[in-house]
Amino acid sequence: MKLLPVALVLFFRQRDNQILEVWTQRREDDGPYHGLQEFPGGKIEPGEEPLLAAVREVEEEVGIQINPLDGKSMGIYTNNIGGRVILLNVFLFPDQPSLLGKGRWLKIDYENLSGPYQGMIPGPNHQMIDDLYRSLYS
Repeated sequence: MKLLPVALVLFFRQRDNQILEVWTQRREDDGPYHGLQEFPGGKIEPGEEPLLAAVREVEEEVGIQINPLDGKSMGIYTNNIGGRVILLNVFLFPDQPSLLGKGRWLKIDYENLSGPYQGMIPGPNHQMIDDLYRSLYS
């Protein structure tokens, strides 16, 4: 089984009444996640630090620059797809003013967590979102 290391950024902001918002963008490729809302990210190049790969991917995909010092590792999640194990290195970043007018903010609450977005976001992202919500509000 082939391992594929990937870095991604989960932009988030906290609202009143224990509401979490996470930023997503629509995936536009021919892969299995075409048309879904997802976090910016991509392959970690050989010798590249995961955090710096995440920052690079945001600049490439979203067109904004973010400061690596603002990022915090959330951990590594796995996704098995097409005979590959994708190692998702997830980095948390606070809301960025430069995201205004781009992508979509998804609202997450205690009662439903990421459930309302079933079929709209990739499967592994549900676990990331739900874990983040629980870590912030439990």
